[in-house]
Amino acid sequence: MKTEISPAKNYFYDLLKKKYHTSEIIRAQIIETQGKTREQVVKEPLKSFVVRFKGQVIESSFEKTLKIISKRLFIKGEIDGINTFKEQGLVEANMTATLTEVESLIQYLTKPHIVLHCKTGIAKGASNLLIIDETEQSQLDDFTPDYTHRNYVTYAESREKYTGRLGSYLILNGLPLTSEKIGRELRFNKIETKNKVFTTTGLKEIYLNLYFISLILKLDLEQHYFKLRIFNSQENDIKLVEEKTDDLGFFADIFNHIASRDNPLLFNESLFLDLMRLEHIIEKNNWKAIPAYAGYIYSAASRLNDQFKLLEEYNLFLTYANCIEKFIAKLTKKLSKHKLDIHSEQENLTANYNELKKLQIVSSHPLLQSDYHELLNSFSKLLAYLDFLTIHKTNPEAGGSAQDVINLAGKSSKKFGAFVKKSIESIFSVTIEISTKPVFRQDEGLKAGQEEDIQKLVLKFSENLERLSKVKTATGKDAFLEARRCVPLLTNLSDILDHLKELIKTIENKKTNHDPFDAVFARSNKFELLYKELSDWGLLETPMEQESIRKILKDLQKLLFDKPLKERDYQEIINKIHSLEEFIISKNKSDTGMIVKFNQNTAFGTIIAIKTGLQNIVDKGIQIRKIDTFKNEAEFFSYSAKELEDFLAQIVNFHEELKDTCYYKNISEFEAVEKKLDRLIDEVKGIDGRISSRTRNKDQKISREPDIHIDYLKSSQLLRKSLEKAILLLQNQISQIDGFMHDIENNLYRRSLIHSGVTTSVLFDQITYLLSNIDVRLIDMPKSAEDMFKESVSTIFHYQVGETFQEPKQEDIEALMKEIDGKTIIREYQSAEKTLSGGS
Repeated sequence: MKTEISPAKNYFYDLLKKKYHTSEIIRAQIIETQGKTREQVVKEPLKSFVVRFKGQVIESSFEKTLKIISKRLFIKGEIDGINTFKEQGLVEANMTATLTEVESLIQYLTKPHIVLHCKTGIAKGASNLLIIDETEQSQLDDFTPDYTHRNYVTYAESREKYTGRLGSYLILNGLPLTSEKIGRELRFNKIETKNKVFTTTGLKEIYLNLYFISLILKLDLEQHYFKLRIFNSQENDIKLVEEKTDDLGFFADIFNHIASRDNPLLFNESLFLDLMRLEHIIEKNNWKAIPAYAGYIYSAASRLNDQFKLLEEYNLFLTYANCIEKFIAKLTKKLSKHKLDIHSEQENLTANYNELKKLQIVSSHPLLQSDYHELLNSFSKLLAYLDFLTIHKTNPEAGGSAQDVINLAGKSSKKFGAFVKKSIESIFSVTIEISTKPVFRQDEGLKAGQEEDIQKLVLKFSENLERLSKVKTATGKDAFLEARRCVPLLTNLSDILDHLKELIKTIENKKTNHDPFDAVFARSNKFELLYKELSDWGLLETPMEQESIRKILKDLQKLLFDKPLKERDYQEIINKIHSLEEFIISKNKSDTGMIVKFNQNTAFGTIIAIKTGLQNIVDKGIQIRKIDTFKNEAEFFSYSAKELEDFLAQIVNFHEELKDTCYYKNISEFEAVEKKLDRLIDEVKGIDGRISSRTRNKDQKISREPDIHIDYLKSSQLLRKSLEKAILLLQNQISQIDGFMHDIENNLYRRSLIHSGVTTSVLFDQITYLLSNIDVRLIDMPKSAEDMFKESVSTIFHYQVGETFQEPKQEDIEALMKEIDGKTIIREYQSAEKTLSGGS
């Protein structure tokens, strides 16, 4: 029958012209169904089904309807093949889909659908088939198709082929798998050992334990940010305690001078570094290690000798400077009178210049060399100009006519003389008498330009000479005078280094006495000096008191010199200082003068300051730990101790369930295990959502490790570095694990029971490499968290070679197939008033 189309535009004709195979109503119905089932479909695994349809399905275009509707309706599934059995009046479809998709399709096909076939009278390229809802027939009007079909389902049966574990066998779509079969499934000729095999259940167990590890690392990360919050509040007090502890060191007095640039004549960085390397083993009383540090001892002795030579050389420089000042004064006086007979001054200045050039230590000193070379430069320029004036005097033609010399203005002469007189008197503290009426001779005098040149050279040189000869400390004191006052300290240090050299020989000869440092540092040990003062003041009246106080001071020395200072020792140090303080107060309750005297004692005052600092550190830590939440802060930095404890409790409770769920130990119960794994995955995501609910902005987050050198004997520097390093490490590990979990999720959405191949194998190798290199000690993980962490790592490592499976033997196939067929799930769907009810 020829299709007749009205000249007027027709709705169905437009759909055919647009190459549509379904009407808008059909499409809307499908979209509505997808909206209701999408969430469930996404969660369900793909399975293999054989579905048989009965009803108006033969010679009714049902096969085409099935293909078109399923293509639009399925979210994850697809039709693999369709067979029609006319004699039996049924259509059979093989499909890979989720159970929800299959049931939605069956449900939808129970509704009658009209199929319009248009083969003639249609524009080229248009669709020749259109499925419409039964209710749309009224819209046909004068659109007459070649022929129409009506189809619907009255009965359906789905047979879900068994996929999963059967004992030690792997079954896929009702067939036992071999390594060759798995290889074809994954586009390999055969599965090799390096291509690991995982089932969906196995991957879920790996995924869950990896997620749990991520959760533990996130909690550990938050705990580190909380520790960093506490440290930030304590940092200044920790630095104060370290500073005061350093003041009690054996080399503290000398360090105060040679380690600081306050006095350039005492600053000696090389000596300071050598002594720093020695101080640690001396404070530890590790005298047996002294021979290993012999190089530093001899180096320190050499640096100290250089320090003495510097003072000697600088004293010699001052002698030269004094002479130079006198010659400059004479020279200036002559020049102010326009006398060019300066040969004697020139020779003396040249001789002093040559001596200055021999000062090798001053010339190489890091804080003096710049001024020294500037002085020599200005000195050489002055001498060169004086030499020029000498030439000018002996050869007037070289500098102009005699008339030029005679005609020098008197006014210029007075001005130059007054200026030089004022400059010299202010700089060198000498008085120069200059006649107000200079006498000029025809063969002597300076040109106006020469006056200006010599004036600049003298002033520049005088400024440089004063700068180097009157070096000041940072507080404005005479640096050389202050350095001379430190000679006893330097001499005592020299004596100590000599004793250490002797000690090296004694140790090498194995003739060492017990605690040889006691004798070597008798004058430097502030704890021993404090004990001696207590004894001298008559406070240690009994042997018991002497023994008690000596023990307290010995213990304090050991604890404070155990660097870096340990948090676990804070309270013990506080208690011992408190005991010492209480003893002294009890002995001087009625003697206020003695108490004042003790408070003025440097060592005792330092020890009390240490106690105060440590108590502040402890108190601040306690105060921060008592705060329930920091939610009121404008920007998030860390959770509170209480919030972290709550998170830990949730993780511990979750772990109790997790440790009782193990797939590889119960492979025969894989379906029940998989359901529990699905539930646990939802739970772990919930905990993760709560921990990750607050995020740090850029300013609050540790993003990179400061590239600075730290002193590993300073807990303030070491704590910050270790906390920030652990935070960066944890953030990086969490990021990597998140990436791995994302890859596993992508694999879980694949339709196959098995997962393998190069990609999955490489991914698992990366996971095991990362987990193998996580050092729980480095990230300072609590013991409880560490145990849970290790259990999950152990579970994941069980899959290092993939999952094991048995390949069926030929003689076992028949019995195995019967067992597999027995596990096929059959569901029946019977139409009743155009609705279906499912049964199995």
